[in-house]
Amino acid sequence: MVGAKCWTEPYHTNECSLQKPRHSNSRIILLHCRTASNFTSNTEQEAPTLNIKIVFAGAAIPLAIAMLASPAQGDEDWWPLIPKDEFELWTQQGESKAHFTLIDEVVTGQPIGHHPKNAFLCSPREYEDFELRFFFRIEPTSLNSGVQFRSRINSDGIVAGPQLEMDLQSPDEMSFMMRWVAPWLVKLTDEPWRLQLWPAGGVYGEALSTGWIYPGVAGGDSDSFRVAGEQLSRPQDWNELRLLADGDRVSTWLNGELRADYLHPETAGAGLICLQVHGGDYEDPSAVRVQWRDLQIREF
Repeated sequence: MVGAKCWTEPYHTNECSLQKPRHSNSRIILLHCRTASNFTSNTEQEAPTLNIKIVFAGAAIPLAIAMLASPAQGDEDWWPLIPKDEFELWTQQGESKAHFTLIDEVVTGQPIGHHPKNAFLCSPREYEDFELRFFFRIEPTSLNSGVQFRSRINSDGIVAGPQLEMDLQSPDEMSFMMRWVAPWLVKLTDEPWRLQLWPAGGVYGEALSTGWIYPGVAGGDSDSFRVAGEQLSRPQDWNELRLLADGDRVSTWLNGELRADYLHPETAGAGLICLQVHGGDYEDPSAVRVQWRDLQIREF
């Protein structure tokens, strides 16, 4: 086996299928495994030729399944998304500015002013096929935030593209109207996709015509997504998000559980990664903060 790499997760599997390479001259084959908890893991095998690779991939399937019971491998492939000495290379975009700091691998974003619009801290280069993982915390939990990926900056400075949602929405901080009445009222409108409670791990089309991508135009059920999101969310605590973007396919996990798994060619391709501080009406902006911890990425 030449140049073989694999990454696995500590979950048991009950279904696997071999995915064809995206390009005819590709030396990459993906072993796509669906677990009992609907977790998706990928094993990447590389060999000198396609024929040899197929032989190795078939032989590697039992080994890959056995490795699913072990902790994730290949941590040496992960790199900090924002190394300390490159923090100043990230630029602010959007209709407003925010206050961003990087201290001990924790990025903190806070709005500036009482009525700001969306602010973004964007990467100095583009990323196409990659896996991103990080922990996040939001105060107050009613605040909306997210991470843009495969995004662009329009001529008017607006950041547009898919956004990995980070909303937690603690039930203790939600009004009766928001939690129980609004979800039903919005279904009676022409745009029922505009409201999604407990959407962490979902993907929204920021400044796109799609609205919600998942659950939304690319699939998924809004009600079941909301129920699972409430169960998985940890208000007032650190939550872990993972994003896998590979060609047309995007998968996300919240605190180890699969949240989204969909195909959407319209938003595939290279683009920027941006951290969002959402606009709003803030009585005390100093009490509002979004935090990202241990932002790590690996490309393939």
